[in-house]
Amino acid sequence: MRKAISSTGFTLIELLVVVVISIVLLGNGLIAFSNFTEKRAVINAVDELKTYFQLAQTKTAAGDLGGCEQLNGYRVQTYLVGTATEVSLQAVCGAGTANTAQTFQLPAHVTVSPNIDTTFQVLNAGVTLPGGAASQDIVVANNENNYLFTLYREGRVSEGAWQ
Repeated sequence: MRKAISSTGFTLIELLVVVVISIVLLGNGLIAFSNFTEKRAVINAVDELKTYFQLAQTKTAAGDLGGCEQLNGYRVQTYLVGTATEVSLQAVCGAGTANTAQTFQLPAHVTVSPNIDTTFQVLNAGVTLPGGAASQDIVVANNENNYLFTLYREGRVSEGAWQ
């Protein structure tokens, strides 16, 4: 009489199926996390830009001379430094010399288009936009993420939306 051998454990095929499913799930998780961080970089850049616009308005309304003897306003600009986009805020003088500009760099691979070159004028006179336009659409983007918001002549900034 032969005894039946009982076997416990998993077969090689079962283990391979579990490993493949785990790898697929991990890969999808990494892709989702990467997309999240790229989108977050754009949101952070938009928040920083809006903060600089508010700071320019506040400094102008408060009459912060920023080193000037006579203040005309505060200028916010974006420009490329190598492959990075930099944002600056500096007083615009009617007389005197402005202090050094405050600057910050946007996260890597985040771009702003068109380049911003606006001046928030004293006495709540609004914003000087290129070509005297009533508003300017601004797109902050990286890879496949595009966020559009609008800066209006009176200094108001729209909430914006993903494109």
